[in-house]
Amino acid sequence: MSAPSLHDILSDANLLAGWARVRENQGAPGVDGQTIAQFERRLLANLATLRDEVLYDTYRPLPLLRVTIPKRDGGKRPLSIPAVRDRVLQSATAIALTPLFEAEFEDVSFAYRRGRSVKQAAQRVEALRDQGYRWVVDADIHRFFDEVDHKLLMAEIERLIPDEAVQGLIHRWLKAQVQDGKRRYRLKKGVPQGSPISPMLANLYLDHLDEALLDDNHKLVRYADDFLILCKNREAAEDALELTEEVLHALRLKINEGKTRIIDFNQGFRFLGVQFVRSLAFKTEYAEQLPPKAIASPPQQVEPAPPERPPDTTLAQAFVAAEVSPNDFPTEPAPEPLDKPPAHHLDPRLRTLYLLKHGQVLGKESERLVIRYRGQVKQEIPAIKVDQIMIFGNAQITTQAMQFCLQERIPIYLLSAAGRYHGVVDSFDTDPVLLQKAQFKKSDDPLFCLHLAQNILHGKISNSRTLLRRLARKRQAAKLEQAAQQLKRLLSQLKGAATLDQARGYEGAAAHIYFTAMQTLIAPEWHFTSRNRHPPLDPVNALLSYGYTLLFYNIYSFIRARGLNPHVGYLHPLRAGHPALASDLVEEFRALIVDPIVWNLVLNHRLSPGQFTLPVTPGQGCRMDKAARTRLIREMEKKLNTPIIHPVNGLKLDYRRCMEHQIDQLAAVIRGSQPDYLPMISK
Repeated sequence: MSAPSLHDILSDANLLAGWARVRENQGAPGVDGQTIAQFERRLLANLATLRDEVLYDTYRPLPLLRVTIPKRDGGKRPLSIPAVRDRVLQSATAIALTPLFEAEFEDVSFAYRRGRSVKQAAQRVEALRDQGYRWVVDADIHRFFDEVDHKLLMAEIERLIPDEAVQGLIHRWLKAQVQDGKRRYRLKKGVPQGSPISPMLANLYLDHLDEALLDDNHKLVRYADDFLILCKNREAAEDALELTEEVLHALRLKINEGKTRIIDFNQGFRFLGVQFVRSLAFKTEYAEQLPPKAIASPPQQVEPAPPERPPDTTLAQAFVAAEVSPNDFPTEPAPEPLDKPPAHHLDPRLRTLYLLKHGQVLGKESERLVIRYRGQVKQEIPAIKVDQIMIFGNAQITTQAMQFCLQERIPIYLLSAAGRYHGVVDSFDTDPVLLQKAQFKKSDDPLFCLHLAQNILHGKISNSRTLLRRLARKRQAAKLEQAAQQLKRLLSQLKGAATLDQARGYEGAAAHIYFTAMQTLIAPEWHFTSRNRHPPLDPVNALLSYGYTLLFYNIYSFIRARGLNPHVGYLHPLRAGHPALASDLVEEFRALIVDPIVWNLVLNHRLSPGQFTLPVTPGQGCRMDKAARTRLIREMEKKLNTPIIHPVNGLKLDYRRCMEHQIDQLAAVIRGSQPDYLPMISK
């Protein structure tokens, strides 16, 4: 079995699986005081930062927080608790390494392994007793978790795992600092009880003991550092104990003489909370020497949770429009059965609070965001259910609400009533500085920019062509099919573009062909003749521009969450105040998300031209009424939360998760861990 690489550990699916395990186990904050709920608040950004720190070799685990918990049989047990971020990375590593380590472990080991339990260990003891193994070495290792030799353990890890980066991660966790009250020190030996990776490492370290005893034909039942060796006579038991002491000495461990003895079933003994006497076995009140559950949940050999099944959450959908109930944003029915089994419900990504009405005021009270109108409370939303806020026109936000959003890194977008962007209120984030350094460097590479731009535009033109062909079949429109063939020829020409300007020229030609063809389907009363903007002059262009604006700032938020700089792009030129990267990445999603919505609303008469006001003076734009604007927002939210099969990775994702996937893929290309950016192209 090949050993997993660092990239296997840091994959989206594996990091999410690690996060899911940490959240399921709950647990206290580490030395930084960050809770699991706080980590989840910026989950995507936190996972992205964690990945980048590891890849750029700047990751350092925070000190372990030393605490004590009471034992069930009296006394206290020390624990060393990692920070949540470190627990996530350790859990992801344990998940990736489990198949490799499981292939090494022996069947006589029962602790911290999937499909193995205390009950099974006890049943094996009974089975061996019934086979005539009546003498027992009841053994315990002195301070095992505190005495593991790092050099010996790392030698075994290096034998199994050739990736030096993975070795380095484990070594850093073993050598972590410990914060014990006001005292701070660095571990020189031992595996910290409380770390998710420790149970697996403990089993690996004692695998030598298992093999030595089995090679000498002894019958062993081991649960962590608590084990029995079952023999047919006392002499064999004494030999087994002597061999055990020799092996432990080589491992720089020693027997706990006060808890180790040779005994037979007639005298009786207790193991893992089960009292064995003659032919009887029954549970005692508590397990005196059962290793604590608090060490960590056993690493399980599970398939990593894929992105289409992110960690379950109790957070409900919170897409809200002014005077519109969240229930107005249902998820569209799933498509007909596909090759892959359907995913469970996908929790909303980037939950957006829209303020559309003049005079609305958004404030904060306790842990809730409150919308007021003319002094009356119109809606209250748990603050934890909002990921971004879009304020249109003259709606307002209080200082308290703004401060909360800055603290929680919730961007506040300020737009005109018609959807023209004014600015964003957002906190400054320096976490992903190394990724952004690489992003800036790539932006100065003309060949990189050209190649990436060609891939992005290939996605945009291909998706426009697919949409034209669908509409051509549905409406028997020959001109749309002709336009689709023209776009096909442009795609071939795009591959040969020698400069960015040439690539942009093909994009402009494709857009002209696309919108000219669509104009043939639009009734004259809509006044749509071509694509225009800044400002839009007719109802169709007003809908397109408004929809593109909503799409743009969804992508902008995901770019910020991923740690990329939204202003440094590759297709669109760098200019002050323009989020060029957001403009780049919006391209392939226009015909996937906004265009189908607008054509559906217009061609199926779900909106009417009477809901729009045409401009009467130069410089004015076409304006839509509140009902049209609300309908468009509803349709956008429904579309963004619609599950589809991603054409590249084959996973079932909603469109917002597809955006996340594309942005994360771009980050991988910028880092150099993926050769090419693969656009999302509809089939």
